[in-house]
Order: sequence, then C-alpha cells, then structure tokens
Amino acid sequence: MANNGNAGKAVKVASILLALLFLLNGGMKVAGMMVDQFAMWGYPAWFQYLIGVAEVLAGVAFLRQSTRFLAAVAVIPIMAGAIYTLVRAGTAANSVVPAVALLLALFVAKKSR
Repeated sequence: MANNGNAGKAVKVASILLALLFLLNGGMKVAGMMVDQFAMWGYPAWFQYLIGVAEVLAGVAFLRQSTRFLAAVAVIPIMAGAIYTLVRAGTAANSVVPAVALLLALFVAKKSR
C-alpha cells in the first residue's frame, strides 16, 4: 500500500494529465471542430458545445485540489458516454483514450474524497 505522500503525488500527476486532456479536447469541441463527428454519431450540434464546456470546466477544476473530486465525478459519465458512442459506432479501438481517462478519473475521485 502506497503512503499518503506517494498517493498524493499520483493524484496530482493524474489530475494534471486529465486537465490537459480535457482542456484540449473540450477546447476543440467549444471551437466547433468536431461538428461532423457528432453528426455522424447521431448527436445534435449543440451537444458538442455542451460537452465541450463541461470538459473545459472540468479541465480547470482538475488543477485545483479543492475541486478535483467534483471534476472527476463530472467526467466519469462523459467518458462512459464517449466509450459507448465509439463502441456503438463500430470504432471501439478509438475508445482507449476515453477508457484511460475514465480509469484515471475514478482513481482521482477515490483518492480525493
């Protein structure tokens, strides 16, 4: 079992990785760069912007220790939805990044309570 110092460092590293991921991917959605993909998956254009804003806010929240837990809890259903969408679309191989993000978010949520 890792001591609290090592667990704290792991949570910090995971949180930084998640922040970068969600700031980047959420920013792309907010900028309207994924409209075609969301349409291909059967989602309306507004849904892309909603997810993008949620991801950007979560990305910022992962950077603060006091809001990490909320960020992790917020992105868990988003990543589950992303995995579902990619599997349903027949591109399950593309679900590796959302799956890793989901696992990291679960880790951060568990260790940040």
